[in-house]
Amino acid sequence: MNRNKVLLATVSAALLLGASYETGFAAPGHWHDNHGRRAEFVREIIFVRMLKQFDTDHDSKITRDEAKAGIDKVFDVVDTNKDGSVTPGELRNYLEAQMQMRREQHENMAQSDNGAQPGANGDTASGNAQPARAEARERWMQRAVAMRVSMIIRRADTDENGQVSKQEAEAAMNKLFDRMDTNKDGVISIDDMPDHPFL
Repeated sequence: MNRNKVLLATVSAALLLGASYETGFAAPGHWHDNHGRRAEFVREIIFVRMLKQFDTDHDSKITRDEAKAGIDKVFDVVDTNKDGSVTPGELRNYLEAQMQMRREQHENMAQSDNGAQPGANGDTASGNAQPARAEARERWMQRAVAMRVSMIIRRADTDENGQVSKQEAEAAMNKLFDRMDTNKDGVISIDDMPDHPFL
C-alpha cells in the first residue's frame, strides 16, 4: 500500500469520528467548561488532519468546499457496497481495519527503532511472548471500535434509521466546519486555533 493510501486510511476514520464527536461534544456552552482543554486539543488534531487530507491547493486553509469534497471521499471509502449509506457494519469493519493498520505501523516503527523482532502475538520479542497482554489489548480495541461506531451513528444519523447517508455525513461536516471556523471568515486556518505557549 503506498503512502497516500495509508494516509487516507489512517485519517479517514479519525475525521468521521471527529465530525461526529465535535458536533455533539462541542455544542454551544461546552467549549469553556471542564472539557474545554480537551475540546481545544481535539480541534487542533482535526485541523492538522484536515490539512493533510483536504487542503487540495496547499494554502494551509480549509474552505467549506474542500471540507465537503474531503468528507465525500472519506464516505466513499467507508461505503463499501456503494449504496449511499454507511451502516454500522461497514463502519465497524472499516475502523477495525484502520486500527489493525495503525497497530502494524506502530510495530514496524518499534522494530526499526530498536531492532526488535516481532513475537508470535505481534508484541516485540523480549525473551517471552505475552499472550494475555495481547488478548487484553484486542478486547480493548474491540470495545473502542464499538464505542466509536455507536457515537458516529448516534451523532450523524439525524433521521434515526440506523445508517449515515452522504447528506448526513456532509451535514455533520458542516457543523464541524462552523464550530472550527471560530473567527467566521469562511475558512479553517491556524488563526482559528487556540493561542497557547509552546511550553
